[in-house]
Amino acid sequence: MSYDRRDLLRLMGAAGAASFLPGASLALGRAPTDRRLIIIFQRGAQDGLQALVPYSDPFYYRYRPGIAIPKPGTANGALDLDGRFGLHPALTEFHKLWQAGDLAPIPAIASRYRERSHFDGQNLIENGSGTPFGANDGFLNRALQGFDDADARLGMAFGYTVPLALRGEAGVRSWSPSTFPEADGDFLMRLADSYRDDPVFAQAIEEGIAPMEGMADLSQREKRQAVRAQTMAPAAQAAADALSTADGPRIALIESNGWDTHNAITGRLNRLFADLDQAMGILRTGMADVWDDTLIITMSEFGRTARENGSAGTDHGTGGVSFVAGGAVEGGKIHGGWTGLGEGALYEDRDVAPVNSLESLLKAAIGPHMGLPMTYLDMVVLPDSDAIGPMKGLLG
Repeated sequence: MSYDRRDLLRLMGAAGAASFLPGASLALGRAPTDRRLIIIFQRGAQDGLQALVPYSDPFYYRYRPGIAIPKPGTANGALDLDGRFGLHPALTEFHKLWQAGDLAPIPAIASRYRERSHFDGQNLIENGSGTPFGANDGFLNRALQGFDDADARLGMAFGYTVPLALRGEAGVRSWSPSTFPEADGDFLMRLADSYRDDPVFAQAIEEGIAPMEGMADLSQREKRQAVRAQTMAPAAQAAADALSTADGPRIALIESNGWDTHNAITGRLNRLFADLDQAMGILRTGMADVWDDTLIITMSEFGRTARENGSAGTDHGTGGVSFVAGGAVEGGKIHGGWTGLGEGALYEDRDVAPVNSLESLLKAAIGPHMGLPMTYLDMVVLPDSDAIGPMKGLLG
């Protein structure tokens, strides 16, 4: 699913196409020289209720008696935001951004996906079509194709592979760490997707995935050893350096793995949030000269159950949380809707209700922030998705 300008003109028809003709008042956005967009993809489904703690809601503590983050002002308590919500105590750099007006949390957010498969959920978000495997290219690559100099390699991937979100006709750059961790199941599945049409590599990767299918039978210690932690710091520093240069990329995606917290959630999230927080601090410091033109979005394929499970963790859910940071955001307040956790408020009586649209958030970032026309986003980048709606007030 990839459109060049001729495709777009044909799709829109004569009336709509006029606005995209050379010299028209609504032209495709020129390659940005100042605006930056960074997306941090937390693969594995981040627990939004541990990241953005609704400590004023009594049902939070009722549903999570063993894992809930204590209220602000107590030992290991949440970092207060607005008297209703707080941040996980490891997110100290995020809290500084909130205090500076450079952080906007969005609770109860989800894509159009309503099932609970990691790989389908990630694929749907990345291809942008609204259907798992509904397109072979990514929504960010199609966004890059909308700029006047789409061949300028304005996109960049920071991880071990170029993710689907950035794959397509527009050229992109890539960076990967100099050392490779043990491959986890999520990585292997995405690698298999990349090489599914290659008979040699597809078979080899399938053989590599097979042993991972027995992960459910491993002990907790073996699972922790099999899925080794990967620090985000090198990728964050590389992204800050690259996006700060005058001729560098303008849209980047940083991958973070390990967010599938079915068990031992407290210790695992202490480490993961500390790593994410350090990465945000690196980006803030390293991009100081361009911070006012920068937007950073965290996202995950879905959220997790409102109730804890029997393994001191949570299971696959629906509504999660995204954080939007940067000098270009209207921060210091919670954006979007929130229906709470009370009786009748949960989706399917188990998940945080998905009242805020991830696609709307992405449109607000790619369109108004990066300068691409909304018509192009609606028809090409994220077709048939929700309008921006309450996200209109997100940008400063």
